[in-house]
Amino acid sequence: MIAIVAVPKPFCETPKDPSSDHKPRKTAHRLSASDIVPYKRRAEKPINHAKEDRTMTVDRTVRITGMEMKETINQFEQDRRSNGTRKAVRSLISEAFLIWMDALEQASAENDESCRVSVTRTECSLDRDTVIRITVGMGEMLSIRDAFLISAIVDEQRASREFLMDFAERPKQPSNAQRLEQLLSDAFRDPSARPDMKRCDQAINMLFDIIDMIPKPYRAQPFAVISYIMWWMGQEGAIAAAISALAIDDQCSLAAIVCSAVERHIGPAWTSET
Repeated sequence: MIAIVAVPKPFCETPKDPSSDHKPRKTAHRLSASDIVPYKRRAEKPINHAKEDRTMTVDRTVRITGMEMKETINQFEQDRRSNGTRKAVRSLISEAFLIWMDALEQASAENDESCRVSVTRTECSLDRDTVIRITVGMGEMLSIRDAFLISAIVDEQRASREFLMDFAERPKQPSNAQRLEQLLSDAFRDPSARPDMKRCDQAINMLFDIIDMIPKPYRAQPFAVISYIMWWMGQEGAIAAAISALAIDDQCSLAAIVCSAVERHIGPAWTSET
């Protein structure tokens, strides 16, 4: 749903389920197919996330199996047929999203001197069920993926968890789509809108740990989200993360757009001020 060229607009990818509430818009992003350089022609290598110097956020036991992932996907699809998309999305990710948002807020609080004394923080630990639900959500509905992504690059004062959950459930609701587009546009164009680096780092850490736990075929969207956040932060690792996503799913448009944006030296306005 997310585009990152000129004015960011909700990104246009085709969801797995054609009957999804999250159908692509008729107006695609501003890059044509000729603008996207296939990942196989690039000199850069996929990112080696295992060597990243980062704080672990996953309560690790045994890695998650493909069977576990499929069971959750099947349950989600059944819930959508029985109860509708909104209820199915809320049932799948509501608790996992709260855990994710709490972790981001804890990281953001470290930047706020006034909160350091009053806020009691605990180490974030994503349990097995949370990892599965986040991964399945990102893979099954792009609006879910985008809600997790936006939560990392826009603070909760501007994009509350209630709004992001509603967007995940109802991406075609005009007020939701317009608000998301405005949030991205403002952040993209405003040179003073610098990223909350600790918040972004926390999101990246959690996503890398999710990747470590899940089977390879399910890693494309987490890698794509990492690439976007890194691009937003002005980090060189963005293209390597995007290539990692494309190596798994060469139809991952978000990763392809990040690659193209990096190659064309397009970035948020704040990066031109540094």
